[in-house]
Amino acid sequence: MQNLKETLESFSLSEDTRRKILNEDHPFGNQGTPFIPSEFKEIAQIALAGHFLVSTGIQQVTVQPTCVEFYYHEEAEGGIKDPIVYHRNPKNGSPKSIFKLGILHNHVSGIDITFEKGTHPEDAIRASLLIREFSVDGNPPDSRSTLLYDMLYSQASIFDGFSIKWVDGEEKAEVEADVRKNVAKYDENGQKMQAKEHQELLDKGFTLIKDMKHIQDPRPWQFKKIQV
Repeated sequence: MQNLKETLESFSLSEDTRRKILNEDHPFGNQGTPFIPSEFKEIAQIALAGHFLVSTGIQQVTVQPTCVEFYYHEEAEGGIKDPIVYHRNPKNGSPKSIFKLGILHNHVSGIDITFEKGTHPEDAIRASLLIREFSVDGNPPDSRSTLLYDMLYSQASIFDGFSIKWVDGEEKAEVEADVRKNVAKYDENGQKMQAKEHQELLDKGFTLIKDMKHIQDPRPWQFKKIQV
């Protein structure tokens, strides 16, 4: 099985996948059978088979992702857009630098593993894997994604030293796809689509996010490990 680093290094959406993402109109909203990018699924199967090994002297803690979400945004004009991506170029101001492969990007929703592409920020591909759910030392999965800060960074004193290392699994995980948790659908102007202004989408089968005011993004970019 290819390891996670190699898979992220070689990642690229095929033209067929890009075309399907750009052209999909979700005729049945969240109730239909949406297109699942095989490239995302491949990464998820490998990521959900591995784990973080947090070492603090003689103590070791295993933190295994059990659910991940993909965030993918192409800066170039006409590209695939994902306005909820945190690390992307602002409408006004300087472009953001391109993350190196495998950076643990901390933000208000949790921690991403980055695999951005490109040589210039102006036309970069912003790509990351949010760890939405995880298990510690084989315990039941925890869906509080921001608690991962504690699991990775609060295991030891900085004066004693600690390390975080990724360890690949031996076989790909079985996964199931779903929409990303509480991610709204955006219009062409980069604004969240309000339910009260888009009854036609609700009639088609679109659902709402947690606030019950905005339309759920229907793209199935979340992958959860099937527990056996």
